[in-house]
Amino acid sequence: MKVMITEEFCPSEEIQRMEGELWNLRVKEMDISYYITRFNKLVILCPGMVPTERKKVEAYIRGLLKNIKGEVTSSEPATLNKAVWMAHTLMEQKVKAIAEREADNNKRK
Repeated sequence: MKVMITEEFCPSEEIQRMEGELWNLRVKEMDISYYITRFNKLVILCPGMVPTERKKVEAYIRGLLKNIKGEVTSSEPATLNKAVWMAHTLMEQKVKAIAEREADNNKRK
């Protein structure tokens, strides 16, 4: 149904643009919430790019930061939800560690 609606009402140039965006989507400036939201929207609009759960997981992991990507990949998540949960948890830990390090550096000054 989604494919039929997309094909009917969305010009092929726009579909190609969204597919390119999905392929190149990456976490920017530690903002994983935006990444998750945009990824989910593009997956709905470009179902042919990620026809299976495994392809969704692979595409999601591809856009993560390097150190988080490795940890999520090694856990071999079976579903997109598991990959998202793990990446979000790891990103929170990373942000917290950076904030603590900055606070420690400010105390030393």
